[in-house]
Amino acid sequence: MHHSTPRVLAFVLLALPAIARAAELPPLPDFAVAGRLVPADPMPERQTQWPDGAVTLSDVVYATIPGFRPLHLDLYRPTAVAGPRPLIVFVHGGGWANANPRAGAAFTRFPDVLADLAGRGYAVASIEFRFTGEAPFPAQLEDLQAAIRFLRTNASRFGINGAKVGLWGMSSGAQLVALNAVNCVDGTCVQGFVGWFGPYDLAAYMRERPEDLYVRQLFRCSAEGCPAALVDAASPINHVDGKDPPALLVHGLADTDVVPSQSERFATTLRAAGDSAQLLLIPEVKHGFVGATPAATRDASQRALSATFEFFDRVLR
Repeated sequence: MHHSTPRVLAFVLLALPAIARAAELPPLPDFAVAGRLVPADPMPERQTQWPDGAVTLSDVVYATIPGFRPLHLDLYRPTAVAGPRPLIVFVHGGGWANANPRAGAAFTRFPDVLADLAGRGYAVASIEFRFTGEAPFPAQLEDLQAAIRFLRTNASRFGINGAKVGLWGMSSGAQLVALNAVNCVDGTCVQGFVGWFGPYDLAAYMRERPEDLYVRQLFRCSAEGCPAALVDAASPINHVDGKDPPALLVHGLADTDVVPSQSERFATTLRAAGDSAQLLLIPEVKHGFVGATPAATRDASQRALSATFEFFDRVLR
């Protein structure tokens, strides 16, 4: 006992600062527990008010696929418009592998653009989807289709007119919206679509950009090549049949990431089949309508936006 007393005393002295710190900590908050594990997000949606009267419901879960993360969308709605509104579903670009529903072209604040569109009397849903690192094609198309079905099923909750639906996509997102528009399945057919600088013939795109790794990841291509049947099935240009909804295709003539002939040939194919296809080619701007100066980029973006908004007014009103 004589030898252990100093050790006990030292332990007590060392513990005193920790006890003092614990006494300073605030008490635990009140909380409730369930009789089972609760994996759901307790804060799944939040609302944002925009100056022009539009409201955004953010992070709405539209699909929960076993083995994958929940898939979300942002829904922009006008507050000043009574009754069901036409719906526009936006799909972002990023090579099917990155970016997010709040990014678009060269706009620094793309949600402002979507809120402005909603303020004109539309419900606008900007969706996320499974990236190629998570799942190969056709997962991305299936996610778009799931979003359209979800929004139509919940039309009364969200104030949507499910009979008037348009799609808008950029780059790889344009490929997805175009493919769904010209090759829709039950519950996913739409009344019009807009594609900005998209690839619509993926076999040709792979010849034009043989160094592109995004599309190889999309199809899980091997060293021997990509599955030709799957590449053809994913190409909107191969599904045109004269019964397709009206289209607006917009492309920069200096685009080297996705060459403008992709939009030109797709528009020609649509028209040859008897479909309505409007084509806007903007000189001297690259992918994303990026020009030589900020003023040129802004000018091209404004032209594309004006044409897009006018198109939706014409086909969805």
